[in-house]
Amino acid sequence: MITENIVGFDTRGGSTFVQGVEASSQTYLAEKFTIADQSTIDEALDKAVMAFEIYRQWSPDQKASFLNKISENILELGDTLISRACAESGLPEGRMMGERGRTIGQINMMATALRNGSWEENFIDQALPDRQPLPRPDIRKRLVPLGPVVVFAASNFPLAFSTGGGDVASALAVGCPVIVKAHDSHPGTNALVAQAIMEAARTVGAPDGVFSSLYGAGQDLGQVLVKDPRIKAVGFTGSYRAGRAIMDASAARPEPIPVYAEMGSINPVVVMASALEKRAAFIGEQLGGSMTLGVGQFCTKPGIILVQESPEFNAFYKGLHDKAAGMAASPMLNKRIQSSFVQSLQNLSGEVTMVNMNEGSSHLMKAAFAVVAGRDFLTHPKWHEEVFGPFAVIVKCDDPDQMIEIVRALRGQLTATIWSEPEDALNAKMIDALEQAAGRLVWNGVPTGVEVCDAQMHGGPFPATSHPFFGAVGMGSMKRWTRPVAYQNFPGSLLPNELKD
Repeated sequence: MITENIVGFDTRGGSTFVQGVEASSQTYLAEKFTIADQSTIDEALDKAVMAFEIYRQWSPDQKASFLNKISENILELGDTLISRACAESGLPEGRMMGERGRTIGQINMMATALRNGSWEENFIDQALPDRQPLPRPDIRKRLVPLGPVVVFAASNFPLAFSTGGGDVASALAVGCPVIVKAHDSHPGTNALVAQAIMEAARTVGAPDGVFSSLYGAGQDLGQVLVKDPRIKAVGFTGSYRAGRAIMDASAARPEPIPVYAEMGSINPVVVMASALEKRAAFIGEQLGGSMTLGVGQFCTKPGIILVQESPEFNAFYKGLHDKAAGMAASPMLNKRIQSSFVQSLQNLSGEVTMVNMNEGSSHLMKAAFAVVAGRDFLTHPKWHEEVFGPFAVIVKCDDPDQMIEIVRALRGQLTATIWSEPEDALNAKMIDALEQAAGRLVWNGVPTGVEVCDAQMHGGPFPATSHPFFGAVGMGSMKRWTRPVAYQNFPGSLLPNELKD
C-alpha cells in the first residue's frame, strides 16, 4: 500500500518513499509514504497562498466550526488511530488515548475561544478632539493572521504536538493555512489525522489549500519550506540542533520570519532541606516516576535534581532508585533517539559511576541516573546538556548558596520545580533564581504533565524555546501566528467588526 502527500483537496505521489517502523520490534510496517518532490511542495505552497486570501476573512464562528469538525473526525478514527500511533511510537494504549483526549480538548478549547473572543487583544482609544495641546485621533487595534504556516510534527507526541496538535489548531484558529511536515517516525499516524483534517475542510467549505501534509526524509523538506518566501511563520518541537538549524534558515531569508521552536530542557528540581527532612523517600519516589514517565521522553522530564547533603539523602536516593528501577524495559520513540540516549550515557559514564539499570534487549531501554557533587557539576558543562530519555543527574550540593549558583549557571528551561515547606526562610531567594531560569515554576510536584488552560506557559528563555513570550499550549499560542494592526480615524462602516462601536 502506498500513501501519497495531501495537497489541499488533492493527493500527489512520488518516486521515493519513507516507511514506518514498529517501535517494539524495530521492523518496518507495510505501508509506504511518498516523499514530496519540488513540484508537490510548490503546489502546496501556491494553494496555501491562495487559500489565505479567502480563509483570513472567515468569521470566528466559521473557523470554530472547522475546528470542531476536525476534532469530531479525529475521534471517529477510533481504535485505528490509537493502534497505529502505539505501533509507531512504542507508547502504551492508555497514554495514547489520553493524548488523543488532550488533542481533541485543545482543539475544542480554541473553537470556544474563537466564539467568545477571549483570545483577542482588541483595543479602542476613541478620539479626544478637545485634548490640549493636541487632539488625540481615534485609534483601534486588532490582531490579524500572518499567512501560511509550516508546522513540524513532533516525535514524542504523535497526536498532541503533531499533525492535529496545538500548533496546527492554533494557526488554523486565527486564519492561517497550514502545511505539516510529517514526522518520519509516525507516518501512518500522520496519514490518518491529515485525512481527517482534509475531510473536515471539505465538509465546512474551507478553501482548497487551507491544509496540506507532506512527507520528507531528513532535513531537506523542512529547509525548503522554511526558506520559501510563501511561508510566513514556523512551529517546531524537537531537538536543539534541528531547532537551531530552522532558526538560522529563517534568519538568513531576505524576509526573516518568526520561528516558534521548543528545543528541549533539563527542568531543574530543587529539593530544599526543609522538605527533605519531612518526606525524603516520598519526594524520591515522585521524581523517580516523573523521570521515567513515557520512557523519559517528555520535554518536561526532570533531568537535574539538586539535593543538599544531609542525613535524609539516603532515604531520598532509595526512593528514587527503587521507583526508577521499576520501569519496564521499553522501546524508545525511534532508533535515532535510542542511539543518542545510549551515546549520551556512554559519554557521561567516564565522569562518574553511573547507576545504569539498562537491561534487556538492544532496543529496549531501562532507566539510569548519576550522582555528582555540586562543584563537579559546575565545572563540567556536559552535565548541563539534556539527555532525552529515562535519565537524571542527582547533584549533591554543599548548601543552598551552591544550589542557587547552579540554577543561575543553567541555560533557559521550560520548567523549574521547588520542593519545600512554606515557612522555609530560603524560599524567596530560591524562587527568585528559578524564576529567571524557566517559564513555569512548580511547587511540591513534578514538571511532567502540562495542563491546557489560559494561565499555562509552556515555554521559557532560550534555548528552551526560541521565543519566550507565547508557548505552544493554551490560548496564548494563537497569538504566535498573528501581528497587530492599528486603524487610525477610520469611518465606522469600514472598520473590522470587532473594532466597531
